[in-house]
Amino acid sequence: MDTKAVSKTENASFKIKRLNDDLFKWFHSLDRASNFAGFDFKVPDYLPKGYQLENIDLSKSFSNADRTDLLDVVSIRFVSQFGSKNEQIVEMLAVKGKGSMLEHGSLWGAPRIRQATTTPPFLQEDVAIGHVKGMLFSKTQGSERKPGGARSFVWQDGGVTYAINYYAENDASKERIQRRGGILTHEELAQVVLSFVFPQQTRHVRYDGEGNSFPLYDETDLNAAKNILGVPLKFPTDLPDTQFTLSNSILLRTNDQNTGYAFRQSADALWNIYRPPYNSTIYDLNDELWFYQSKTPLLDTDKLAYLRKLQINGVEISAYADNKHVYFKPYYSEPSKIKSRTLYLWKQDGVCYSAVFLGLDQHQEKNLKALVLAPYRQTNALPG
Repeated sequence: MDTKAVSKTENASFKIKRLNDDLFKWFHSLDRASNFAGFDFKVPDYLPKGYQLENIDLSKSFSNADRTDLLDVVSIRFVSQFGSKNEQIVEMLAVKGKGSMLEHGSLWGAPRIRQATTTPPFLQEDVAIGHVKGMLFSKTQGSERKPGGARSFVWQDGGVTYAINYYAENDASKERIQRRGGILTHEELAQVVLSFVFPQQTRHVRYDGEGNSFPLYDETDLNAAKNILGVPLKFPTDLPDTQFTLSNSILLRTNDQNTGYAFRQSADALWNIYRPPYNSTIYDLNDELWFYQSKTPLLDTDKLAYLRKLQINGVEISAYADNKHVYFKPYYSEPSKIKSRTLYLWKQDGVCYSAVFLGLDQHQEKNLKALVLAPYRQTNALPG
């Protein structure tokens, strides 16, 4: 690991703290993930035709209550035919720490055993792929213990344990379809395994995540978002006098190949999510405020129901309802549980803004005013 890169991340001028942020992070590029991973690992420099990098997850895994078997896990997902009914995913894992991926239930080919049994629901065999010696786990189906579709090939290299999760050739099981599991032939698996190199040695697989959406964790990500959007950004970490604080921030790219959010926006946009404290006595549980910033409008107002106009500090704002759920689908099917959704659209200093209120029926204008009055971030220091 490049200690300079880690130090730079740790000393960034700001960080966005998400729920369980110490246990899970995701990235769209290998460079950003490597800055946070904590250990060196190899990646494949060959992928079957049609596959490309989707996302890289960093997580910490525990299989016992006292957390004595900590595993640091790097999960890299490669996707083919993204967003289609034929989408397929192959997963590569690199782990370091105590315990094993088998014990932690990380292997598709070896389901976690919930109770003591003499016949585990998988087969395992020693397998050599070229010079790489490892273990192949195959999920079994039926009383005859025939191999099912899910497979995991596991091996060790330089103190790091690797695995490739995939499905057997020609598998058409319901489980594979539901899981969007990618199929690898034996020849393709061998080419993938034998291609593993350190990130700086890759030549044939792209890991830059170009064109994909990404979360913001620190100054590096914020600067990247600003350069992509080409507009000054409002970035308050809290909304004064409202109890709302920033809980998530994502730079959304149009036509990305790595997220499946229901709202597929029409332009690149910064999406900030604000939430009140869980024990708030003012707001209801799960009240949220979504704040979008973009160079061009994200929503077609002809598809929305107009409500009213209002002015805040000389800025004219239009309010709408998405009654037909054209852009934002309800969380629940039961009408009694569906929160109201009010959309406020305005343009300020050449930037297009969209604020979506989930609930907050009695407090919308106060929160809206905090957004309108929020300063633009002009320097490396983030306004609070």
